[in-house]
Amino acid sequence: MQIVINSIIERLDEDLNVIEILRVLWIDEEQRNVVVVNINEHVKKSYPYFISCEVIKIEIEEKKSRVSDQETDIQLLSPEENYLEKYKENRDRRWNLIKDIVQQEPAIYLSISRGKLIHEAHLASGKSKKVIRDNLLKYWFYGKSKNGLLDNYFNCGVPGKQRQYKQKPGPVSSNKTVVNDTDIEIFKSAIKVFHIRLGMSIRTTHEKMCETFYKRGFYRKYGVKVPIVDPDKAPSERQFRYWYTNNSTLFTRKSNKYGKRRATMEARAMLGNASEKALCVGAVFEVDATRSDIILVSFDRKTILGKPTVYVVMDVFSRIVAGYHVSLASESWFEAMVAIEHAATDKVENCARFGIEILEEDWPCRHLPQNLIGDRGELKSQLSERFVNLNVDVLNAPSYRGDLKPFIESNFHITNETIRQLLSGSTEARQIVRGDYNPARDSSWTIEEFNRFLIIYFLTYNKSALSREFLPTKDMFIDKVELTPLRVWNWDKGKRLLHERQRKALRYNLLPREEAKVTRFGIEFRGLTYTCGSGIEEGWFEGNGIYGITKIDVTFDPRNCSSIFFKYKNDLLQCLLTGRSKEFEDLHFSEVEKIIEYRNSQIKEQEKLEKQHRAELHAFAETLDKSARQKTIEATQDKSFYSRNQNKRETRNADSRVWGAIEAITNVSSKPISESIVHKPAEEKVVKLRSADEMGEKSNSNNSDIQALFSKKSYERRRRNETHE
Repeated sequence: MQIVINSIIERLDEDLNVIEILRVLWIDEEQRNVVVVNINEHVKKSYPYFISCEVIKIEIEEKKSRVSDQETDIQLLSPEENYLEKYKENRDRRWNLIKDIVQQEPAIYLSISRGKLIHEAHLASGKSKKVIRDNLLKYWFYGKSKNGLLDNYFNCGVPGKQRQYKQKPGPVSSNKTVVNDTDIEIFKSAIKVFHIRLGMSIRTTHEKMCETFYKRGFYRKYGVKVPIVDPDKAPSERQFRYWYTNNSTLFTRKSNKYGKRRATMEARAMLGNASEKALCVGAVFEVDATRSDIILVSFDRKTILGKPTVYVVMDVFSRIVAGYHVSLASESWFEAMVAIEHAATDKVENCARFGIEILEEDWPCRHLPQNLIGDRGELKSQLSERFVNLNVDVLNAPSYRGDLKPFIESNFHITNETIRQLLSGSTEARQIVRGDYNPARDSSWTIEEFNRFLIIYFLTYNKSALSREFLPTKDMFIDKVELTPLRVWNWDKGKRLLHERQRKALRYNLLPREEAKVTRFGIEFRGLTYTCGSGIEEGWFEGNGIYGITKIDVTFDPRNCSSIFFKYKNDLLQCLLTGRSKEFEDLHFSEVEKIIEYRNSQIKEQEKLEKQHRAELHAFAETLDKSARQKTIEATQDKSFYSRNQNKRETRNADSRVWGAIEAITNVSSKPISESIVHKPAEEKVVKLRSADEMGEKSNSNNSDIQALFSKKSYERRRRNETHE
């Protein structure tokens, strides 16, 4: 059996009992020496050591050892998302202490060089060597897994239960008060009212809380009611502070005391620095949004719309603008994703949509970076985890820290300055005071025209000289690279960390997703129905769904409801509107939502009115039914049910001719229908044929015989009916 890294080897005694469990950490290229670590003891972990690979193989062949597939602690190495989110910060902090030295294999496994590496990590981090050693041992113990550095609290305490104290915990003191659930609710109210709303300190908040909730009466002094605090029931300030500290984060406490903005500045550290990580093209992209200094008008130019939002994606190393997006909507995750999608797709096709023809070398940006940095705005979202599927790491700078994104902020400044100089209807980002000229009077650009301007502007910017703050590398100096964003981008083509993704992968990971339902009418999503060729061929809409599943996740662009996307197997299928929803094609999803909302409200309103209409119907039907039943009873009181079923055909034909004559288009009578229908016995309704003499014609003998035979049969039939009656 082949020995690989992270193999678990169990050493056995003569009775086949496990005496030692080893984990393989490293194997040299010649497959001679192996580094293993003993993972028997969880508490007292040991250092790894070298062993011959041949010895391990011989022991396995002689049944003295065996390879096991049992992991040490899968609960810790593959934790739940909630647990990982809770303790991920501690894990990353520990990983940052050792990440630079654990990769130096096999030096880290040798005691002499390991001590030197630990000393370097100690100097770099300021942490004690013992802490670094403990993290190393834990990292090796769990198979060089980053999750092995997580806090292992799975077997600690009683999960989901809070301890109930019968007496006050902690050191002995004169205060015997035990904090219970009622006290905790009082603590929350006091923090909310006195500390947050009124801005009192924790000490003053505790005093006001005791005076408000733990009083036993009042007394008057200087004409004022003074509350009498009960010290035996009131929790101490220490208990109050202890609860507040343990049930709030540093950010929450600073936010309650100083406000969210200052708390963000002081309590939130930036996870990365774009300028330090941008060692080559594609290492770091910056994305940010700003309100452009131009006032746009509607497509018919009759309405002033205001300032648009411009998203820009920039490569930090070359300073090239890799992509952009203009929108009339507010900043959001979706708008940022459209800009990133523009940065990762072909610019020739995108520019052609606005009637501008360029070559690929004019704007060669169609890639994704290794790192993407934002400002904790749109990228501060759980959806940022989707970038993992695109091999992109998301870094967030603290809010209100534009200095940590100097390159894209500088681009915004230059762009807005150019707009103010060249375009009519532009204005500075300042409040207009009385007497100032309102630049909105000169606004004349539509968003489509502004898009065309930005394309030309960014093409020009990418060919312009870099700022004097840009420091070229030694290799740039040797190769005499022209210091423009486009030239620096092309020069570093062979070294950059860029990578491409198909448009389908970009759409699936960057566009929003929601749940849809597979029904007989198609894929129902937001009140519309969609279909696709694969669904029709495979019978998704015949009642069984997709392999029995009727709830699916679809990807969509909220700006147009004409189609949605569904990930099926290894493909992203585009689903189009069915015939019943075709009339909504090319509408915004918000417009569809308004139409559906209008339909629902109208139906509810009409349902209220329908009750009265139905009441009229019921009353009219009840009256007619009562009248019809009464008339029928009077007309048939001397008739049996059997006799009423006789002569159906003749009577039906007679009534049909009468009703047809009344309803005929050629009828010129103005009488009501009720007066036109004359109620006569059935015999009188029969129309008798005139004889041949009355017609003035001669009848032959054959006709006479037929008439005689017909009269005879009719006479016999009437006699039989009279006999039965």
